[in-house]
Amino acid sequence: MSGVKEYVGAEVMLLSKVLKLESVAVPFGGRNPMWLGWWMKTLGKSVHMNDLLHFSYMDSVGLIENEGFLLDGDTLGELTKDIGDGKQLTNPELARLVPMQDAYFFDQLRPRIEKLPARQKGIAIRAGYNTMRYAQVMDSSRFVNLRVSLDKVFAREVEEINKRITSSGKGQAYMEEAGSFVGNVRASALYMQLPSMGGLSTEYAAGARPRGPLGREIWARGPSKTWMPELKAATKGTFGDRFTSREAYFKMVSEFLEKANDYPVWVFNLEESEYPDVLRAVMQFRKPKAVHRFDTREASGGYMSYFLIAEK
Repeated sequence: MSGVKEYVGAEVMLLSKVLKLESVAVPFGGRNPMWLGWWMKTLGKSVHMNDLLHFSYMDSVGLIENEGFLLDGDTLGELTKDIGDGKQLTNPELARLVPMQDAYFFDQLRPRIEKLPARQKGIAIRAGYNTMRYAQVMDSSRFVNLRVSLDKVFAREVEEINKRITSSGKGQAYMEEAGSFVGNVRASALYMQLPSMGGLSTEYAAGARPRGPLGREIWARGPSKTWMPELKAATKGTFGDRFTSREAYFKMVSEFLEKANDYPVWVFNLEESEYPDVLRAVMQFRKPKAVHRFDTREASGGYMSYFLIAEK
């Protein structure tokens, strides 16, 4: 865990102290720690957070765009009041994310969250997903005597998020294709942790637990059949699509950087395997100013991380 803290701290140091930025645009918000944008906002900066996925967008609405609206205790109490065992799930796919007895809790909670104002809804959707992660971890007979009721876990998660809501700085959430986003938004720097070549993984095997973006979307948007066709169409030919070769992927990276060339500063958060190809793509447009290498092997599973900084 010390590696994770050091890693996030390194990002904040680079963006707030080394570069002295006044504003930052993040085109792939779902790929970056939300606390990064939050830290920048607490420092009085202007933060533009974008992502094509609904969960990531609402996460930004609740934390980044939120200028001080909390999810109060009375509202929280109404959200979880009288939630009990159900007879049929409105969103059956929740049972693929958590045990059935827990799926009923989330299935009844989600439509109540939807009635909240946008800022509070964003807080509750994130708190609900954090609670879902708790349910996944505790899905073991080893923890049967340690489990806390989900309404209490949800309340605790809301409380923690409420503590991080700040009126400092400015924040705005976007839900656009990344190329359109960089063409429409102006900021001192563009901060990028590029999506994987595998895209958003909109398919999953029968019986498997949906992970990552797909699992978050099932919680945030409901059964996948209601939004999957739209998502596939929106990501076709973009970074959310599945690339069959590195050449095709990094051609897309070069085209994206060409659209983003008006930004004075580019900051890349890169895995070790990405670094050589991204460096070549960057050098088509500008000379890198600095490369910061961080040993995140404890947190990331064996690779180094690089921060590549290039100024116009």
